[in-house]
Amino acid sequence: PIILSMEPGERRLCFAVFAAAFLLYLAFRSLYFNFDGVACAIAVELSDFKHLVHGNHLAYGVVGWLFNRAWLVLGYKGPALLALQILDGLLGAAGAAVLASLVRRSGRPDREAALAGAALAVSHAWWFWSLEAQVYMLGSLFAALAAREALGERPRPAVIGVWQACAALGHVGH
Repeated sequence: PIILSMEPGERRLCFAVFAAAFLLYLAFRSLYFNFDGVACAIAVELSDFKHLVHGNHLAYGVVGWLFNRAWLVLGYKGPALLALQILDGLLGAAGAAVLASLVRRSGRPDREAALAGAALAVSHAWWFWSLEAQVYMLGSLFAALAAREALGERPRPAVIGVWQACAALGHVGH
């Protein structure tokens, strides 16, 4: 529904920002391996739902488990940590595209909107969270969607509430 609500020029812009950011994230591999990401990857591999559904991030572990399961069905045999890193890359790239859409809808030209999306994609925290198996990207994407709706020409409070609720499920801090 989000993509269908966009005009063709906005869709092209968002796809370009998404593709560029995602390919950039794929070109770099995180070797930091933070505790939350490793713990989540272990719980994903063990299908340990007691530890997947954590009080601070209710949805991320389940989404990560589903994403990893989809990879396994397609024949992937590697560690869940890599699947979670790629999931976060997808989420980060989508968030950069959402920001580009927001900037374009605010009346700025496509070039500025693309640069804004690119700037977010390589900003320190966004970059780190998009490369690493971090719990923050799921909530951050939904927070960006809530902001896009809230700052739109005709914001719909119910839609803002749904996006914000999804952000909180991704990480309660959002």
